[in-house]
Amino acid sequence: MKKIVPNFLFAIITTLLLIVPDFITNLFFNGYYDFTCYRFSREFFATLAITFLLSFTPRYFLTTILSLFVLFAFISIAHFGYFHTYLMPYEIGILKNSDDVKDIFFSLSQIAPLVILLLILWIGITTFIYFLDKKLNPQKAPKISISLFLFALIIYPYFIHKKPNIYLANFTHFSYFNTLNTLYLALLDSFKKHSYHHYKPYIVKKEGNGKKIVIVIMGESLNYKRMHLFGWDVNNTPNLDKLAKNDKNFIFKPAISCSVRTICSVTTFFYNKREPDNINLLLNNKTNLMKLADKNGYDTYWLSMQSDVSLVSKVINFAKHKKFEWEFKRHYDDALINELKKIPFNKKTFVVLHLKAVHSPYNKYVPKKFQIFKDKRGAYYNGVLYNDYVISKVIEYVKSHFKNYSIYFTSDHGEMLGFKDEGGRFGHSQLTFGDTFVPFLYYSDTKRELNKTFYNHYQIGKMIAKDLGYEIINPNEDGTYFINGVSIDGSSGFIQYQFKNCNNPLKNPKECIKIIKRKQY
Repeated sequence: MKKIVPNFLFAIITTLLLIVPDFITNLFFNGYYDFTCYRFSREFFATLAITFLLSFTPRYFLTTILSLFVLFAFISIAHFGYFHTYLMPYEIGILKNSDDVKDIFFSLSQIAPLVILLLILWIGITTFIYFLDKKLNPQKAPKISISLFLFALIIYPYFIHKKPNIYLANFTHFSYFNTLNTLYLALLDSFKKHSYHHYKPYIVKKEGNGKKIVIVIMGESLNYKRMHLFGWDVNNTPNLDKLAKNDKNFIFKPAISCSVRTICSVTTFFYNKREPDNINLLLNNKTNLMKLADKNGYDTYWLSMQSDVSLVSKVINFAKHKKFEWEFKRHYDDALINELKKIPFNKKTFVVLHLKAVHSPYNKYVPKKFQIFKDKRGAYYNGVLYNDYVISKVIEYVKSHFKNYSIYFTSDHGEMLGFKDEGGRFGHSQLTFGDTFVPFLYYSDTKRELNKTFYNHYQIGKMIAKDLGYEIINPNEDGTYFINGVSIDGSSGFIQYQFKNCNNPLKNPKECIKIIKRKQY
């Protein structure tokens, strides 16, 4: 028994190294870890068992594994430090995209002191573990201990597979468990075969030639609740405010996005897809707005300051003219205004302008002269101010040069800035209404009545189809609508809702919405 006392000491010390950071983090981020005797005991003794087993493995092996576990804990802390949420399985898929990875590193710069501190601690703890093993010199049984540890890693997914919701990252788990579980769940999800409902096919009816010019401006991460135009107390929409005051043809309404992530949202929007798992629409391209425009004789353009064209390519493929971020000399959204001015508009034309501001990190995509607000929220308001400039310039140009046109603006999804009505959350890609509130702006040289209190992407998409000369009829409609998660096939959860009468949609939008069903990941 005395021979394994060093193993027990090693296990106790390294267990504390893994879990103490959670309690320290809780002092700075209230609610990060919720202590309950049962849950704490369960994971404490599980961690103790793991570290005890590792103490019998060779020094370099145990140092590597425990270093990874510490890193997992710090990843969870850093993620919470920026987003005020836990790393979820569907976010792992974002790492496949190089541009998203770049933006992750830029976002980390917003919490640079925390990241640097965690990196220093990680290196220090890793070094300490190595020399702790050397100092205590616990008993070693390399073959059996490594075999048992690897066996545990292999069978652990079986328990996650049985009850995945229990293992989702949340405040009841230790940080390193949260990241470990997220990685396992992401891996398991990649092997899942998802079942889909059967939906009646959409009907697309041609109704005339459509308007001569249809322009859709797709914004990025713009939340109407943080725009002065919609009553926010920061003066970040001076040009749109003037339009609202002086031009009756300018209409603005609150709206709800169809998803919480760009790729899913933009694709769903341009396919006018209501049901999250209605994959047939993506296969038959029946309702693809770009394809419909092409079919009805429009000269079609997709001009984008975004570089991610993976899933959105299903829409882009039907555009005759395409241009992306890497093809522009100036990497700000106003480059799209110059590109718009090059279009001849000598025949029917459908143009999509895909903006990049207000993408996180917010100031990165905003010219210096628009960076007048300070701090993190101020950086977001700078992006809103820049959006105001770009949108108003597009309207100004089209208004002064052409007739028989309509201009639409909405955003792919909203953004949360940590306000109380957002539960203190930041960012998007979270299946909650906080990151689904988007603006809907409409301008045309012919008057149009928009009588609804609230709109959504699905309704806006149908309006665009009308202007392109088509009516899209969905026999599956029942008065409800959907917000998809981050996956185009609905496999990452969704919210089903309907609109209801309310008094003040701008200040209290949630009073205008009735949730019918919420399916979590």
